Amino acid sequence: MSEEENETAPFLKVVMNDVMLLLFLGVTIYAIFYLLWGVMEIATVPALPEEVKNAILK
Repeated sequence: MSEEENETAPFLKVVMNDVMLLLFLGVTIYAIFYLLWGVMEIATVPALPEEVKNAILK
């Protein structure tokens, strides 16, 4: 056995060779960023003025 056979494959090589792992990572990373983007959008919505709240509730 040579030294090359005893070494483990680099992490990126393992990831790039596994199609299902790439699919999972692609969908997961996209979903996380989309969720964070939505939370940031909701957080930046200004509060309703009191006049508008009163007009809606009456």
